[in-house]
Amino acid sequence: MNIVITDSGLGGLSVCAQLIHLLKNYTVPENSDPPSCDIKITYVNAVPSNDRGYNTMSGKQEQIETFEKIISNTVRLISPDNIFVACGTLSVLLNQMAPPGDKSVKIEGIVSIGIQLLVDNLIKIPKAKAIIMATPTTVSNNSFQRELLNNGIAKNQIVAQSCPNLANEISNDPEGSKVEKRIQYWVKKSLQQLQGKTTDHLMLFLGCTHYSYHENMFKMAFINEGFSKLTVLNPNYAAAEKLKNYVLNDQSINSVLKNSFSINFLTPYAIPEQEKITLNKLLTPISPETSQALINAQIVPELLDD
Repeated sequence: MNIVITDSGLGGLSVCAQLIHLLKNYTVPENSDPPSCDIKITYVNAVPSNDRGYNTMSGKQEQIETFEKIISNTVRLISPDNIFVACGTLSVLLNQMAPPGDKSVKIEGIVSIGIQLLVDNLIKIPKAKAIIMATPTTVSNNSFQRELLNNGIAKNQIVAQSCPNLANEISNDPEGSKVEKRIQYWVKKSLQQLQGKTTDHLMLFLGCTHYSYHENMFKMAFINEGFSKLTVLNPNYAAAEKLKNYVLNDQSINSVLKNSFSINFLTPYAIPEQEKITLNKLLTPISPETSQALINAQIVPELLDD
């Protein structure tokens, strides 16, 4: 089995790490013989260059053309069975993109998982309000807001807060002290949108995969602002669980060997050393294998071939 996980940067490595953690700790059912299965996980950094991210591109057309090119080359170079877009920014582009050349390749994004997570929890606690923290592209696209309204969630239950450059700041702050202050700033900005309205229960949705690395900082920032009834919704966990089930369901007896997988990291450009240092510190406690793949990143300029 050949799975690709991709993101507009390194946030999706969190999903990768969680998936491997789940696979390593999966208990084989009793009276089952673990099959010999080869699970290849490839992480593809879908950013064209270190100084050219999707949030700085000229518009949606350039974003779509760039991502289509990288997906097409990924299919050509790797021949995956499944491509999972672990990125809110890129997931919202999927419906407007041409499908991969190989129609047998399944491609899906994290946004649909996140929307379902939000809907389920807001239906369960109808008086709650949800604050969606995400990148400017994700917020301006309105995908989350639109789908929540389509699922019967009231408009006044939804607050969307754009956090420009926060993902990049997370990737470049090994100690997390600067990021903590930035998170506190964006939390205060999001609460201003409540316009003084009180709420019994607040739901915090982490709408960018990078934010998962500092979930606790977000949580504490809201608690320190007086919101003790807080539910943190992290779609990275739900995505990893879905991918784990995809892997297990592919096995005829629903079991998997520990360590029966490999993970590789592909990128069109060399990852800056500061980002490697930061992500190594964040990933190693969850999955040393994922961190090692980042350290041993393979530079593949062919990902940008026309």
